[in-house]
Amino acid sequence: MRTMKRLTMRRQPIVTYAGVAAILFSSACQSGEIIELSVTELDNEYKLRVVAVLDAPADYVYRVITDYRHAYRINPAITSVDILPADRYGLVRVRNRSEHRVGLFSFDVEWVGDIEETEDRGINITTIPEAGSFESGTAHWEIRSQGERTWVLHESRLTPNLYIVPVIGDYIMKKHMKAETMATFNRIECHAQIMLETDMEVVPERLKAVLIQKPKCI
Repeated sequence: MRTMKRLTMRRQPIVTYAGVAAILFSSACQSGEIIELSVTELDNEYKLRVVAVLDAPADYVYRVITDYRHAYRINPAITSVDILPADRYGLVRVRNRSEHRVGLFSFDVEWVGDIEETEDRGINITTIPEAGSFESGTAHWEIRSQGERTWVLHESRLTPNLYIVPVIGDYIMKKHMKAETMATFNRIECHAQIMLETDMEVVPERLKAVLIQKPKCI
């Protein structure tokens, strides 16, 4: 079973996670809406549930989320992505390596999983335990059109095989996961809007105002 590659103390100014979450939530809700966001933990299994309405059409939101090779665009914690051979047809096997900073600590995470896309814009993900930093894990996406906007559901559960979690503390870990999730959804919406603007010869007036507010996906 694998363990963390490194655990280091950082000597740098600390921003409270409540402050980070407030900034990110404000950014995420300038156009889209986070309707529900929860992180729970039981026996070292972390469950995440997000419901959001993003201000971009569903086809574009789906394209951004399923662009696995460029996942770092929506999650800058990711440092490398590899597409691996899958065991059967219809699966995409992905390996992500990422670096995370939580309070004074920084640590590396490796995740490997199989991704299956359904005909109705659903995405099912299964973690491969022996290949990364997690004992188990699953995730599910639902993406539904609401005209020019998109309703998105994301549910996931992960059990890390890392000693870092009790060191950091359950409360801080949950804050970190929420902040990363809100930042990711903000970037999904932003990149989908940029794709839309690139493809359209005439952008609707309502979306023009949104795009002006978001010249970069940060």
